[in-house]
Amino acid sequence: MQFTLNDIHSSIHKAANALPISTPASRVRYGDHTSRFKGQGPDFYQISEYNPEEHTIDQIQWHLTDPDGTVFVREAKITKDFVVVVMADLSTSMMFSSDYPSKQRLLFETIGNIGLTCSHAQDPIGFIGFAEDVVFDERPKVGEGVIYYRLGGLYKFFEGIEGDGRGPLKRGETNFQKAFEFFSSKYVNKHCCLIVLSDFVGAEEFFTSQMLHDVSNQHEVVFLFLDDPKEFNINRTFGYLRTQSIETGETVVVSLRKIIKIGQELRRKRKEMRNCLKDLGIDSMVLEYTTKGKHYERLYRFFLNRQEAIRGGGITA
Repeated sequence: MQFTLNDIHSSIHKAANALPISTPASRVRYGDHTSRFKGQGPDFYQISEYNPEEHTIDQIQWHLTDPDGTVFVREAKITKDFVVVVMADLSTSMMFSSDYPSKQRLLFETIGNIGLTCSHAQDPIGFIGFAEDVVFDERPKVGEGVIYYRLGGLYKFFEGIEGDGRGPLKRGETNFQKAFEFFSSKYVNKHCCLIVLSDFVGAEEFFTSQMLHDVSNQHEVVFLFLDDPKEFNINRTFGYLRTQSIETGETVVVSLRKIIKIGQELRRKRKEMRNCLKDLGIDSMVLEYTTKGKHYERLYRFFLNRQEAIRGGGITA
């Protein structure tokens, strides 16, 4: 690949202080994970020095203030009855690019940004990677080390596709129906925040499926459309271009005029898919990779706007 795992590690940051979830925990004690909130909680955790980026003024214990002015806060634990699950499209289309593998790197960085956000809030995060079948199924765990471990496994997976394409690493199309059926059966008795990452090429039928409707009724779902703006940004309208098929990876020769039309058609279909999600009450956004890190800023603003909408009783567009 044209980027290293260290490149990814140096590029990821927590995308928010905590993922904005609209459905609060319905029970104080449930499950086997204890999540540390930076606010009020029923179980004392520890006394620590005040950090304005992590704590609120309400947590400050003024009677514990040191003579030198250092203030301390009371941290508490509260147990949540939901987990975060990232479901990532690992099909060949995520490797497709006209120049730099921006969509592929965007996939890595988005998983890392979301993972570090969950680690910061001590939220358990699971991971499902899929193409034609489910390739990764990592149960929800807590911790920063878990995120780096999963990114490493994902990196080896894509190296295998580029290397030999055999066995479980073979190139394949994307089966959203099978992936959502797997998720639905695995988390049938839980309320999760499901974050789906893909370019969603060829997924139009799934957006009107009963499966998506059922999952969105039981779980909180967010769709992130990963886009490479260079894929169909052609300055010329005449001539031919040797490129790869988005799904099969086979080298093909396509006229530039046809490539432009394909790009316009994909964007039209993406708009229709996002309208379907809006009708289901599912938040979505289009995320484009930039070398200056603006994709991270857009993800941060998306979570921030979503949090404000939740507090105001609405849903982001």
